[in-house]
Amino acid sequence: MLTAGSVLVLSLIPLIFYGRFYFQDDTENGAYGVWYHLGESLFQGKVPVLNPAVWSSGNYIAEGQWGTWNPLVMLFGVLAYISPNTVVLTTVLKVIMLVVAGMGTFVLARSYSLSPEWAFVAGIAVPLNGFTMYFDAPSWVTGALVWAIFPFFWAELRQLMVGKRNPFWAFVTGYLIVTVGYVAGTVAIGFILLAVGVETLIRKAWRPAIRIAVTGVSMGLVAVVVFLPGVLTAAVTTRGTTGISNDDYMSIDFNSLLMAPIATAYPQLLSWWWPGTGATSPAAYIAWFLPAIAFVSWSRFKKLTPELRDLFFFLAAAVAFVLLPTTIGPLRYPARFMPYVATGAVLLVIVALARARRPHIGRPSLFFALGLVVLGSYLGWAQVPSRYFTILVAAVLVAGALTALWWLLNHPEAQSHRWNKFGLSALSLIAIGVMLATTATTLLQHRTSAKSGLSIANQPADVSTYKGVLKGVQNDVLVVGDALDYPQEKATWEQTLMANAWYLSDASVMNRYQLVGFSKFNELLCLRYLGGTCPELAERLFHRRAETGLMLVDEMHIDNVQILKESFNRPQVAMASNNYVSRKEGLEIPPVPAGWHVAAETDGTVLWSRDIPLGPAGGLSWSQPGTRLTEVSRDDTKIVLKVDEVPAGGGRAALSRLPWPGYTVDGAALMERPVGGYLLGLEIPSDAQGKLITVSFEPPGWRIGIPVWAVAVAGMLGWSFVAMRRSRRDPSGKPETVHEGTK
Repeated sequence: MLTAGSVLVLSLIPLIFYGRFYFQDDTENGAYGVWYHLGESLFQGKVPVLNPAVWSSGNYIAEGQWGTWNPLVMLFGVLAYISPNTVVLTTVLKVIMLVVAGMGTFVLARSYSLSPEWAFVAGIAVPLNGFTMYFDAPSWVTGALVWAIFPFFWAELRQLMVGKRNPFWAFVTGYLIVTVGYVAGTVAIGFILLAVGVETLIRKAWRPAIRIAVTGVSMGLVAVVVFLPGVLTAAVTTRGTTGISNDDYMSIDFNSLLMAPIATAYPQLLSWWWPGTGATSPAAYIAWFLPAIAFVSWSRFKKLTPELRDLFFFLAAAVAFVLLPTTIGPLRYPARFMPYVATGAVLLVIVALARARRPHIGRPSLFFALGLVVLGSYLGWAQVPSRYFTILVAAVLVAGALTALWWLLNHPEAQSHRWNKFGLSALSLIAIGVMLATTATTLLQHRTSAKSGLSIANQPADVSTYKGVLKGVQNDVLVVGDALDYPQEKATWEQTLMANAWYLSDASVMNRYQLVGFSKFNELLCLRYLGGTCPELAERLFHRRAETGLMLVDEMHIDNVQILKESFNRPQVAMASNNYVSRKEGLEIPPVPAGWHVAAETDGTVLWSRDIPLGPAGGLSWSQPGTRLTEVSRDDTKIVLKVDEVPAGGGRAALSRLPWPGYTVDGAALMERPVGGYLLGLEIPSDAQGKLITVSFEPPGWRIGIPVWAVAVAGMLGWSFVAMRRSRRDPSGKPETVHEGTK
């Protein structure tokens, strides 16, 4: 309870300096919209699988992080849908995640035979690591969620290893991690399963080894249903690469790891969020007390190593992952694994301090620890010289705290001193001292780095603001331009929205956030991952297309086009992250096309709408001359057509849907080449007149994935029930020895 309460207080410190700290970048642009739409769908009695109307962003199963199989994410969705304030709900959920991470670390530390005081120190330190606080917690919430649950999974595996736990809890915690769909969490599960599994084999504990192996197999089977659709869809997406390369983007180097004790040091970290090689936040910070590893007796530590083999293996694997090339097929940004490095590093130092420190810690050990502080400070200054003062202040603070810790560890009788009026033990004094020093470093860190270095769109907190944008507009909308060209402020978001914020609007807008995108479609529309498009698209939409003879806007069944005026008024720069064409001047907004009219206009936007609407995307878009079809029924994943007329040689037709892998057709055949390069095409046989054609979508791999998911869940539940029935209390069982670390 003290650990949870302390982490709660520490996690509120960022809000002192920036009230929207936990609502930045991908949380406001991506995750909250996902939650909201998921909650909306659940209230409608369905789970979102495919949405033809949002095109490149609509293959939810392939994107993998929609929580399709995860009850926790579904709960977040329900809460988001009924919450009137996006910032408040997000802040509450993320603070809870940090508290859960602290409690899990406490439980995990106790499994290494630590006293509550030392486990408390680990529990308050791990949630404050720099990557979690400045990347995952403000932005990449799926990363924060899986990492927060991970210590419980590790602790459960250790309990399985010693035969003290029903496998149910390891399965539940592992299941909640894998089904979030965040690859780093699943990789971490693989690492720790291997680490603990190897440890059981070394101990020749055959029954625990079988339990852990079965748990690992069940996690693998669950992962199939989560990740296989994305793998089988990757070939047509922007994540379709299979190569290995290194551009240093989002990669932590070894020098940066040496800055880990300095809470204000910015490591070398290339990214598109900031210019230059230095990060704009302390992304490599782990914990100020890491240099206290110098207080350890290596002869004692060597005797302790048989108990820590799983920790050694996991930490080594985590560090190796962080130092990987930046692109390995669809896997990107190895720096995302830094929170797992922090978990392993803090545990290693705390276990070593508690159970293997020197009986008397001499001054050379203190000087060595202070030398590590000086080294980390020097490297931090060398990376970003302008931060010399904040780095110096942090170094002095750490040096003072380490010196105090050195003094307390050398004086376990400190409880007899006059200033200890409450009769606290030396370990309690150490825990209190670490808490005070951690509070001080956290205050300093957020005083000097109040915001994440990631993007801040300042999306509205009030859900009613989203509801008012394009209110009353019927059928599908395409936004031409990029909301990033506007000031990121309330006045902008009252006229237009960006990325997944559109899910909170009642309008059906195509321009959503893309975890994966359909490559050919994105190229055609010069579509960016946050939904922005090039202004040239305004003319391209109304050009006749060679294959169909229709205009692009007709092929897509777009009934409304919102023009973002500011995107036309400024130069345009082509980058790797867009499909734009560079130009130095602004661009004229084209006149309203024939058959369209201006439906609404604001200072920054103008809305064109069709005089005669076509209706939403997903249905019949085009048919070859001589081929006539009638739509019988339609939903997101299925459409039924009646063939009214077909030429003697057969006919062709196209649907306003992307040809994602997973479509099947009965009564016709799918065209090998998409119509117009991006539309789902049908080959209709000459004898099909009067018959029905049924086009259905099922995520690829589900016919394998769902049965193996059912086997994993049912098998683990059955095994857990049998284990519970067979379990008997062992009258000779004794609790594990707790090492107080005071001898």
